[in-house]
Amino acid sequence: MDHRLSRRGLFVGSAAALLASALGGCDGTPLATPTDAPTMRPPDGTPLAVWELTGGLVGTAMLALRPPRLVVFGDGDAIADAAYRSRLDTDELQSLSSGLLGDLRSSDAQKQRSATPSSTGAPVTKVSTWSPAGVLTFTAEGLDELKTEHVYPDVFYDARDRLATVHKAVSATAQPYLADRVRLVAMPVDGEPATVDAWPVDVTLPAPDAGALRKADLSGDAARAVVRTLTRDLDQRGAWPAYKATTGDVVRASWRYLLPNE
Repeated sequence: MDHRLSRRGLFVGSAAALLASALGGCDGTPLATPTDAPTMRPPDGTPLAVWELTGGLVGTAMLALRPPRLVVFGDGDAIADAAYRSRLDTDELQSLSSGLLGDLRSSDAQKQRSATPSSTGAPVTKVSTWSPAGVLTFTAEGLDELKTEHVYPDVFYDARDRLATVHKAVSATAQPYLADRVRLVAMPVDGEPATVDAWPVDVTLPAPDAGALRKADLSGDAARAVVRTLTRDLDQRGAWPAYKATTGDVVRASWRYLLPNE
């Protein structure tokens, strides 16, 4: 259980060799050379780049709690899975921005595609990058699952790979991402599991929505109580403990830290 809730994060120097590989290109990813002139940065709190996975064969509660795989901000702050944090230096950030803009502005990325073959249960990959003219985005259902069928242009994989390798570098630092706000999600349980804990008295159980999902974004004392008393599904494997409320309702619940832009 993560019992800490303090300053919003810990910063470390970049994992130089791994980040150099991520930003300079790997597995066929084109080399993105930084320019000498500084590039405009997004406003504070606005991501420079985001890599997300949505949908797939995942329950509603897991989807409600799932964070972006990677968010990179204009100051170099990089957060993976709302769990790990590191910082890109100026050259690394410039290289990443230039590479992603090149990918998403390419003629291949702009081509109209025919209907995409269905890949049942596959997640949707979404990559976004900020530019002074607006955010550039692509979404691709079953990006990995359909790779051998050449449904999507290579630049989609180039962009994803840039962010995926940065994600690996950030995660490898093992520096925790901490925040003063959390998202709490709980889902109903049919029957009563073998192991059930009492719902903590310091935490208010969110009211259910029309689909019986309970969700709340919390800050201050309410967030600290969640961090102190509820188990976190850090690896996003769905192993949520069961709790019984004073009303008799049994739920499985977990939480994560909210990102600066959430």
